This record gives sequence, structure tokens and C-alpha cells, in this order.
Amino acid sequence: MNETTKTIRLSATLRTIAGAKAIDVPIPPGATVRDLLLRLIDAHPLLADRVIGPDGGLSEGIQLILSGRHIDFLQGLDTPVGAQDDVLLIPPLSGG
Repeated sequence: MNETTKTIRLSATLRTIAGAKAIDVPIPPGATVRDLLLRLIDAHPLLADRVIGPDGGLSEGIQLILSGRHIDFLQGLDTPVGAQDDVLLIPPLSGG
């Protein structure tokens, strides 16, 4: 199995929790966004509650952008992750 390394860029409070702007995780060929997120929380368990909700989907307000497109407009968590795809996780934002 030829795993590749995928870099997940983190935004705002997720950076603070992880202590990094980006995290590299290995993914197998044919991996989906769900696989990628499971690998992410295995590597950084403190992100688990912030990223994955109790129903196994994304936590409320979390946005995952795959190569410039929100996964809600693709196949959601079942969206395949390609070798060239760029991944960005954005937590809920507030302000006024």
C-alpha cells in the first residue's frame, strides 16, 4: 500500500489547539475526506471534539475546503482526496 502524505492547513483556533499551522497525515490511495479526518484526529486527539461531531460528521460550524471547494458541494465526507488536493479546515468564526 503506497500511502501519501497530505497536508491539512488549519485556521484560527484550530492552529492554537494543534500548535501548528498545518499537519501532515498519511493517507492510503482512494482515501476520502472521512479517512483524512480520522487520520488527523489519530495524530492530534485534542482536535477530535472540535472537528468531528457526535454523529460522526463535521462538528457544527467546521468548514472543510478541498482545493477551493466546500465539501458540502462535493460528496461531503465521502469526497475522494487526490494527491494534488489542497485541504483547509476552518473553525466557526465569530465577530461583529
